[in-house]
Amino acid sequence: MILNIRPAVLSQIGEIIAAYASSLGATAEDCAVSAEYFAKSIESALLTAVITCDRVVRGVVVCESSPIPEGCEIISVNIAEEYKGKGFGRKLLFFALREMRAMGCKSAFLWVKEGSTAAERFVRKIGFVPDGKLRASGERNGSCELRYRIDI
Repeated sequence: MILNIRPAVLSQIGEIIAAYASSLGATAEDCAVSAEYFAKSIESALLTAVITCDRVVRGVVVCESSPIPEGCEIISVNIAEEYKGKGFGRKLLFFALREMRAMGCKSAFLWVKEGSTAAERFVRKIGFVPDGKLRASGERNGSCELRYRIDI
């Protein structure tokens, strides 16, 4: 098994959508995220990176600038379902944090859906801590997201 993490390129959009959809338990055909979304993030986000296993994209991370001075926001970390629990998410997130630090960011934050125990456990193991900020998740059930932050 050969792992590689690097910035994403436009030619990988099909594989990125497949990995993203798999992370949600869906197929690429059923995925609501479009190729245009990932093309835009590859071209304009601070970082869109992929983790590959044997040259096939198995996960993606998207980082953007944030309103927090010298900060960045990790918009998403998605790992294909069959590769979850194997360290791919941790490796991809650490890569993103190193890249953001190299770009001059001093802190990073991300949002976790309240009650999502697996996601909360994952980000806490990395070193993120809740900073007390909440926002509506945008879902119809009225759920909230909690912001987690880490100094980098």
